[in-house]
Amino acid sequence: MIEAQKDLEAESRALGQARYRNKRNAPWADALGPQVDEASLPPGRAMLRRVLKPTAEAIRDFLETGRAGRAGRRHVAFDLLKEALAEPEPLAYLTLRCAITAGVQGLRAQKAGRMVARAVMDDLQAAAFARINPEGAEGLHRSLAGRARISARRQRTIHAIYTAEGVSFGWTEQQQVNVGLKLIELAAEATGLFELTLIRTKVAGKFTSEQRLQVTDAATTWLENQHERCELLDPIPLPMVIPPCPWTTPTDGGYLTPPLGSRLVRSHTAPYLQELENVAMERIYRAVNTVQAAGWRINRRVLEVLDRLAADGGALAGLPPRDPEQLPERPEGAVEGDEKFKLWKRQRSEVHQRNAASRSKRMTTAQQLWVARKLIDFPTIYFPHALDWRGRVYPIPQGGPHPQAGDIGRSLLEFAEGKPLGPNGARWLAIHVGNVFGIDKVSFEDRIAWVERHRAEILDSANDPLDGKRFWTTADRPCAALAACFEWAGYLDQGEAFVSHLPIAIDGSNSGLQHLTGLMRDAEAAPHVNLTAAERPGDIYALVAAKAQAMVDGSSDPRGGPWKNGRITRGIVKRPCMTYVYSATAFGMADEIRDELNRLDKAAAEEGRPPHLDGEDNYSAASWLATRLYRLIGDSVPNAAAAMGWLKAAAKAISGLDIPLWWTTPAGLPVMQRYPKTDADKTEVTFRGKRVQLRLDNEAGPRTLADWLEQPESRWMDGSRAQTGIAPNFVHSLDAAHLMLTVAAAQEAGITDLAVIHDSFGTYAADTDRLSMILRETFVAMYEGDPLGQFRAELVEQLKPHDDVVAALPPLPVKGSLDLKAVLDASYMFA
Repeated sequence: MIEAQKDLEAESRALGQARYRNKRNAPWADALGPQVDEASLPPGRAMLRRVLKPTAEAIRDFLETGRAGRAGRRHVAFDLLKEALAEPEPLAYLTLRCAITAGVQGLRAQKAGRMVARAVMDDLQAAAFARINPEGAEGLHRSLAGRARISARRQRTIHAIYTAEGVSFGWTEQQQVNVGLKLIELAAEATGLFELTLIRTKVAGKFTSEQRLQVTDAATTWLENQHERCELLDPIPLPMVIPPCPWTTPTDGGYLTPPLGSRLVRSHTAPYLQELENVAMERIYRAVNTVQAAGWRINRRVLEVLDRLAADGGALAGLPPRDPEQLPERPEGAVEGDEKFKLWKRQRSEVHQRNAASRSKRMTTAQQLWVARKLIDFPTIYFPHALDWRGRVYPIPQGGPHPQAGDIGRSLLEFAEGKPLGPNGARWLAIHVGNVFGIDKVSFEDRIAWVERHRAEILDSANDPLDGKRFWTTADRPCAALAACFEWAGYLDQGEAFVSHLPIAIDGSNSGLQHLTGLMRDAEAAPHVNLTAAERPGDIYALVAAKAQAMVDGSSDPRGGPWKNGRITRGIVKRPCMTYVYSATAFGMADEIRDELNRLDKAAAEEGRPPHLDGEDNYSAASWLATRLYRLIGDSVPNAAAAMGWLKAAAKAISGLDIPLWWTTPAGLPVMQRYPKTDADKTEVTFRGKRVQLRLDNEAGPRTLADWLEQPESRWMDGSRAQTGIAPNFVHSLDAAHLMLTVAAAQEAGITDLAVIHDSFGTYAADTDRLSMILRETFVAMYEGDPLGQFRAELVEQLKPHDDVVAALPPLPVKGSLDLKAVLDASYMFA
């Protein structure tokens, strides 16, 4: 098995990327990240070979036209490439190698341009070095030829050699974008493989439009029709077939031969990473090592069903359709600029966006199925894990099935060992079946009763999932429901002796508010986020929806008219309630409300019903409600709002000193919040004859000691972002700490197979009772320790030389009267 693991790791690194580096000095490949680039896998290599010649000819024409000095403006890329003595064939290869990767991933245009330019720069530097120092270049090549990867230290050494020899390039970010996108433009015109698409995305609650490089539909279809098409979609790292190496330091753990730059905590801040080396983090290592030691296997029955569905064209149970949606034809009489033409263009844009989303999901699904088939015969597989800078735990392999994937990716996995259900396990399995079908807002007994009432449909789904009634496809999480139906059928056949392999997931009730409620000991909010005992689960979303409806019904403002008569549903307020504790704004909540209205309207249209607001303008209605809902949520959880306000004040105080903010989580992980200012430059490039304006974000601040000395009064930290980010980041660090403390306690109790997703915990059905109690016990212990008080104490320690700033800190908000011991009886806290 060790040899098999070595083979998997070698495959994930060496397919094209390491092999290419062994043949040529091309450290640019590392710029693509710790994964095999698509152009190095068989379909990408075949595609590259077919279009290399026409791309090289297009680049040659561009260079010869520039050298001829013909009339007209000369593109900036020509001067840079001419000065570097660039040749068409290497430029074509590097451009295609990077553009295929960037296009498949749908990267931002400027990022794709930089990727190409940096690849070109590294290749040109190597060529220039070989011209002026052939023996040195040959020696460098020999020293790298036997290495599967080039370490960051060696890359710095190579760059230092180039600088010393005078062959290092100093292209600015803007020059890199211009060169890279010009080469991509030439490749696109010569091959038809690529296109720039204006994509509208939501970032931090706001919609933005950005240009993204994409592989055209025709090229995508060609790739997908190849015999080995899924290899193109096989990112590394892959799951392991032996237990991961335990983390013992911030850089040692996970894979046998970790990818370049592998570390326990993902952060790009050197002082923080250096600090971790000096911190004792036994509980952190123990928790991560326990999570990654869980043994998994591919759920063969679920894979067989999904393979059949995919072969039949998808479009069921969350699988994307195989064929893209047809673009609407231009209406007769539509003239550019009139309303009919504008409506048609808008409809085409919407179809383009849906097709882009479907294509992305199609590739992700193909990738997950391919990895599952690749690992189907291994008795046990494992997922090495790492942390983000706030301590949240993530599996390192993200390309195939993994414990934190969506419905399809998670349902392709089950625990390898298995454990008999026993009496308590059968109960939790029934609760799980109800949960995945969406019956999760009622009591445990009602969920079990629902499962009993639908015994026949569940058995039909298990025995004949595709040719039967397909009851499982009606679930909220259809693939998870299918896996649960298989398990429930096993229980009905074998009783409590049935060996279950299914992780039974129990999730927190709005975990952000749960943590703030525990932090502030808020007795009023506790029942609504299930921190006290109750016969039925509390529902903060339903409470806020009822308050909002009462507010609307009592309002005389005509703009609230569309929301009267019960139009404010639980779903309308759910996302605003969830994101409130993560510093969402009223503006962002308006977008969330509009998204839910669009979803309701789409469902209504499919069923032949009128829109949710009877045709009223969704935009204005959502904007009106959002401002009032924001205040209403804050009034409903005033203690949580007070804690968030205090955290913002603390961040403002330390931002005034222009330094990062440090704190230690209750589990012992140091956290550093650092938001450097960025300079937002704009540049224009031409792509297929059109001018495209791109935004270039570069970190502001000193790059050298001289910069510091010359600008001592300048400010380098973004205080506004620090204040906006502190509440969500602090809450995330708390739920991450709770996870680690829970995992450590579970291990002590003998529960070692765990599936964790931040505020969701899963283990064998037989162990779920005990895990549920451990979750509550660790929550109580953590908040009895007063994390907010500890945060303030650490903050004061950082501010010691600045007594005036410490004096200006507001006092800690007053805690409520919640008895934390009551949480021990809160059975619906995680349910």
